[in-house]
Order: sequence, then structure tokens, then C-alpha cells
Amino acid sequence: MPVLVPRLATVTATVGALALALTLGSVAPAGAQLGSIDPSALGLEDLDAIMEAVGSVPLGSAAGSLGSVGSADIPLDGEGSSQPLRNEPRPVDPTITESEFIEVERTSGDYEYWKVTSAAMRREVILEVVPSRVSDGPAPVLYMLDGVDAPEYNSGWNHQARIDTRLRDENVHVFVPTGAYASYYTDWENADPVLGFNKWETFLIQELPGIVEERLNTNGRNAIGGISMGGQAAMHLAATYPEIYQGVMSFSGYYSTMDALGYQTVRGTLETRGGDVENMWGPHRGERWQNDTISHAEDLKGTRVFFSAGSNVAGPDDFANYGGGADFMNMVLGQLLEMGVLEGSKAFERALDRAGVEHRVDYAETGFHNWPNFLKNFDNGWEHIKPALEG
Repeated sequence: MPVLVPRLATVTATVGALALALTLGSVAPAGAQLGSIDPSALGLEDLDAIMEAVGSVPLGSAAGSLGSVGSADIPLDGEGSSQPLRNEPRPVDPTITESEFIEVERTSGDYEYWKVTSAAMRREVILEVVPSRVSDGPAPVLYMLDGVDAPEYNSGWNHQARIDTRLRDENVHVFVPTGAYASYYTDWENADPVLGFNKWETFLIQELPGIVEERLNTNGRNAIGGISMGGQAAMHLAATYPEIYQGVMSFSGYYSTMDALGYQTVRGTLETRGGDVENMWGPHRGERWQNDTISHAEDLKGTRVFFSAGSNVAGPDDFANYGGGADFMNMVLGQLLEMGVLEGSKAFERALDRAGVEHRVDYAETGFHNWPNFLKNFDNGWEHIKPALEG
């Protein structure tokens, strides 16, 4: 296929840059020239060749290269290196001094949309809630965290996962906090001019459980889960607060914030969306960056732990997800993201083994960083953590 050669060379030349700027979404980092390739001119054989070429670059080598420069920042400036803000953060309201339930704004099918307030963030928060439909008696609570976009009123757990349908026959209350755009569900050191004032860890740990217990009949058992950014946060929260969460499931999360690749992942997520990464946890390798679950994996002892990862091989669901391969730039980015997830998951598995923490990890033969890949493991994750919620 001679026509593929220049195009393939262009793609492979940008793989290193793409790998170092994980989670950029639909925008390539500075210097990438994927947009110069016409997707309509590529057939399935071309796409297979591109995927094979990208997959032949081990992400570990990219991480090794990053390690050689320590915490040095990879340049992200330049045309096309940042994204428009997709979800404006809710403004701070200085009159909010209590964390409380305000109202059910509306319902849609089995979903209730709760408006609550957070004293820590001085703002309103919208929760997507699916109360148990199995029993009027006590039920455990499952908190599910979204990925980087985390839109209000239409989370990925709603419109992608249809979690109301998936858990229809389970006695569990499901809560999805929304509006946490690019926040990592953590407490930020400073308010960010673009990404807002974030104290999500305080909200999730100190404020929300009390609101839930006041409004619904619960049995005192809780679990937390998430995908991508939300999966990383869920694992950290479960390890840090085992007295709150008895189970955790994470789909395609990355569990290190201290290694070079983890740092560039977090930084790329925030800075390409207009935020300042130091507003979150301060300078890299400072104390606040110890949101690194690998470094304290032993704290997950006694917790039901499930996590999963895809691979660098495309399956039918991946081609379908990216328009039959027509959206090949996002397809390549999805592959690179999941390559990082796979390596990070293996490192996390080794850390859990060293700490003697029982867990289940599922590695898929195919699947990039997308919802079809996340959801193929959902049932296994739920079945693994469910016994912890039953007491």
C-alpha cells in the first residue's frame, strides 16, 4: 500500500508526543500532524496498519524517556494544544454555609436529579440518583464517578452506561455526583480561574454521606467506582477512607501520580483544558501529590477491590465507537491512553500483590480508552464488590 507510507510515517512520528500528553481528548498536542491525514481516504487495512504501528511503540519506553528528565514538563503550548472549556464550573456562592438537600429538581424515568449544597465548595451540586427499586428496606450505596467531562444532568453513567438499567434488579442506591469537570474529585489547594473552586474530596467524604442517609434508607455499607479520571479518584478514596467504602471498582484508571507518566497525564488533563496544575496539588512531588494509590496499596486490605484495563489491540467495538475508524485521530489517542492504563494497571497489580491485598483485575484482549471498553467489565466488577455491600 504505497499511499500509506507518508501517512503512516506522520502518525508514528507523533506517537511519542501523544503518549506524553495523554487525556488530551480530541485535540492533538503541539507538533502533531494527524489532521493532515484525510480519514475518508483510509480503508480498514490502512487503519489496521496505523494501529499496529502505534501499538508497536511500547509505552514503557515513553515512560522511561520521561524518567530520564524527571519532572520536566513536556511543552503543551502552541496552536491546537488546548481545548475550549466544555463545562463551566458552578460559581462560588458566599451565602452557602451549610451542606444540605435542597430539592429534587426533576425526575426522568428512574432518575432523580437532586440539588444539594456544599459548604466546602460554597456552591450547588447536582446529583444523579437512582434509589433502589427492589426494596423499601435498607440498601447499600454505590457512588459512581464520571470521567474528565463530568457533565451535569447527563453523566456518562447515565447516557453511556445506562446504570439504572444495569442495576435495575439490585438492591442498591446509586449516586453520581456531576459537575466535577477535570477536577480529579480532589481538594484543590487554590481556586483555579478556569476550572473553579474544587473541594470534591471533602464533599464526597464529609458532606454527601450525611445527606444520603437523611434522605434514603441505607444499611451503612458503601462502595465507590469510576472510569478513567473517576476510576483513579475512586481507588484513592477507597484506600484513604476504608471506614467509608467497603468496595471499589475502577475501569481504566491510572493509579500513580508520582511517576513521570502519571504526572504528565494529570498535567495534560488540566492544562489542555485551561487549568493550572499547581492549583490542584501544588508543585509536583510535594506532599499533596501523594494521592498515589500505588504508594499505599496496603491500605486497601479488607476492601473488595476490582479494576480492569483494555489493550493496544482494536476490537469491533472500537471501530464502531470511532465511526468505523473514520475518527482515527481519537482512535489513536484512545489506543495510547489505554496503553498507559494497561502498564499502570500491571504496576498497581504488582503493588497489591506485594502488600498482600486480595483483588480481581480483568485484562481485556481488545479495547481502547472508551465507554464500550469500560463497560465490558462492569458486570464482573459489580459481582466482585457486591458481597461487601451485603454485610
